[in-house]
Amino acid sequence: MRRTGTTAHALLGLLALRQSWSAYELSQQLRRNMRFFWPRAESRIYADAKVLVDRGWAVSEPVRYGRRSRTVYRITAAGRRELSEWLTSPVRGTALECEPLLRVFLGDFTGVDGMRAALDQVRADADAILEVGRRVSAEYLAGTAPFQDQVVLRAFVFDFLSHHALMLREWADRTEASLDRWPRQSNDQQVRAALRSIREVRAGYPRPSQR
Repeated sequence: MRRTGTTAHALLGLLALRQSWSAYELSQQLRRNMRFFWPRAESRIYADAKVLVDRGWAVSEPVRYGRRSRTVYRITAAGRRELSEWLTSPVRGTALECEPLLRVFLGDFTGVDGMRAALDQVRADADAILEVGRRVSAEYLAGTAPFQDQVVLRAFVFDFLSHHALMLREWADRTEASLDRWPRQSNDQQVRAALRSIREVRAGYPRPSQR
């Protein structure tokens, strides 16, 4: 199967859920919460929408909204076939990209202040997810969400992102607490604390699969 950008398939999935979308609406939906697990620049979203049209997976037409004109996209039969083919193709593995964690990884060079700044960013990222989660969950609980008919599936995504955000905050708090103890610890004490932390975390691992 010819592989294309996953963003294009995310757009196809959105088009399959509704009769039509404007490019702006597609951008808003991708940025609403999908940006937390599939971040793409808005310019890329607009470009990929045009790719769908070029490949015959969608059609576009200008529609006037008052004095303004917007391009509206609709999925085609070929687009639905492509979406179905992509959804049955092998799933790519989960990838983690986290610059603050890289800064902590290079803490010998960034220093404690640099690591604290990285932890502040982790908390900010977590708070951004939770803020959207508060708003989105309130809409679903009130029955007014744009995708209320998708609440069963959206609950899974809400669960994942919420626990991910809470994990980020808890990790940042634990790490900063360790940094706070450093001035009172010798190097040997820091090493023993690090090994104890590794041992405790490892103890919580599930048993290896026997497959």
